[in-house]
Amino acid sequence: MEAMTAQIRQFGLPLVLLTASVPALYPSMSLKKPQQDSAVVSIRADGQAFPKAKNKPSSAFSSTSLTLYGSVQMKRRGGLKLDDLAGSLQIGLSNYLITSGTGDVKQKGKIKINAETSDAKKKLQLTLRGNTQGDTVAFTRKDSKLSSLYFLSLKGEANVAIPATSMIADFMTSP
Repeated sequence: MEAMTAQIRQFGLPLVLLTASVPALYPSMSLKKPQQDSAVVSIRADGQAFPKAKNKPSSAFSSTSLTLYGSVQMKRRGGLKLDDLAGSLQIGLSNYLITSGTGDVKQKGKIKINAETSDAKKKLQLTLRGNTQGDTVAFTRKDSKLSSLYFLSLKGEANVAIPATSMIADFMTSP
């Protein structure tokens, strides 16, 4: 009996403190589910890069791979706004780090993205224009380019994910 009383005393104070602190923390906890208009986008596409020759695409090309990640929000009148896009563009053996990307997706599936990147010598501008249908995305050759270096033709997938709520918030809000 005495051993049991000692154990109760040992755990009693922490239990009382924990019980008293939960209501104090409760008002500062956010129990709202995330807004349905805020999500994360990932774009992965492969294709070809055509070196520019006097502002026209040449017939030679290099294999190209694009990976972008960022946030996406619904616009008031439909469509999506892409923001904080970052990732990489690989053209042949060259790899370009993409930063500061923004974009729009219209209701009819038109997509445009502008981002900054650089090579060893200078900053470059990445411009992607194309269409989406479902989770498929295609950036067209004459409208998509990497500064004055390449025209780009890419096809791939664009996925949007809504972040999950925390388990505590779900537990606290369930009946």
